[in-house]
Amino acid sequence: MTTADLTREDPRTERLPLGFRLSISFALGAWGAFITYFSLIVTPNHLAKDFTWPWRAARVLLERHNPYDVIQATGPYPFNVGLFYPLPAGVVALPFAPLSAPIAGTAFIFVSAALLAFGLTSRREDLCKLPVFASAPFCMAAVLGQWAPLMTAAALLPALQFLLAAKPNLGLACWVYRPTIRGAVAAAAFALATLLIVPTWPLDWRHALEAAPRYKGPLMRGVTGLILLLGALRWRRREGRLFLAMSVVPQLSLFYDQLPLWLIPNTVWRSLALTALSWVAWSRWYPSRALTSHVAVAEPWVFWLLYVPALVLVVLLPNSDVSGRVTDPERPASAPNPPVAA
Repeated sequence: MTTADLTREDPRTERLPLGFRLSISFALGAWGAFITYFSLIVTPNHLAKDFTWPWRAARVLLERHNPYDVIQATGPYPFNVGLFYPLPAGVVALPFAPLSAPIAGTAFIFVSAALLAFGLTSRREDLCKLPVFASAPFCMAAVLGQWAPLMTAAALLPALQFLLAAKPNLGLACWVYRPTIRGAVAAAAFALATLLIVPTWPLDWRHALEAAPRYKGPLMRGVTGLILLLGALRWRRREGRLFLAMSVVPQLSLFYDQLPLWLIPNTVWRSLALTALSWVAWSRWYPSRALTSHVAVAEPWVFWLLYVPALVLVVLLPNSDVSGRVTDPERPASAPNPPVAA
């Protein structure tokens, strides 16, 4: 084997030009922002929808108050519950605090979607996952100003892993996809640093969560949920580990929390199929959205049309660890060792 053979890069892990990545990131960030802004201008009384809570928390922090004392249930959505987010979410939202609620929510989704696109265009092999931006989970996340796009971006870009502390349930699952010690330490350090701002926030957050609905992972869905354990057949792959983590972590079955599942498809057709199924599931749920049981209505559709197909896609993958045990996430796992001089 020649030196050229040893150093030849796998085309699937080929780095794409920075200009191309930035262009795609801006375009898809603008797509997400368009969805968010349109959804906000048609419901002006909803402020920034779900992003209202971290946005308000950031504004309260700037006023040197404890967000958990100030943000209480006082009226209809988005004032119907207290602050269920950890304080790092409010700190992450600080750059958006000076903006009006609709602009803040739109800007947050623009940044989140652009970072997700930047991560997906890092390597040629991940371009097949771009149909995620046409999926029901992405559109729901954009409509509601949710964190799933940013968490999924952090799964692809280890430099962002400190942000996983802002939404620990999805953060843990996304960290498992490409785990790094630096990312775990950075997330822990970020959470600890916020103690300097509000030393009591972990206790305040725990108290606030006592009034929160009890969510669970789809694996806990009785006997039928156990079929998701078949994902362990591909535990050597990052996709298999992500799937197992997503099956366990508590989440809301309203489509947006399931966005990281789009890191599993390894062909564009599989990604498109999962995207199409997500809209079938959404269309079955949408007529019930005004009911108090709308989450219960969505849950079986999310399970059977998102998780079960994602399980099939996981099992169809080769039983090999494409991520290897590479400690440097910027180095492709398939890259060969440097040739040794004779």
